[in-house]
Amino acid sequence: MYMKEQDILIQEGINLLYSGMVVVFSFLVLLIISVNLLRIFIAIFIQNNEAEEVFDPLQVEQKNIHHKIIKEVLGGIRS
Repeated sequence: MYMKEQDILIQEGINLLYSGMVVVFSFLVLLIISVNLLRIFIAIFIQNNEAEEVFDPLQVEQKNIHHKIIKEVLGGIRS
């Protein structure tokens, strides 16, 4: 059967649409998987570093100072 040029153009456009959607969907799935794997890897890495961390009173004091500064800044922003 003879197809018109317009029918062929529409069919090719639909094929391009589907292939583009498959590419975008695949990219997003791979992006989500890679972000979650990276999150798990970093969480494990941080836990290992915290387990090996030696108790240092100076570092604890610096962390407390940093937390106080952050609280004051956030308090100033919210008010």
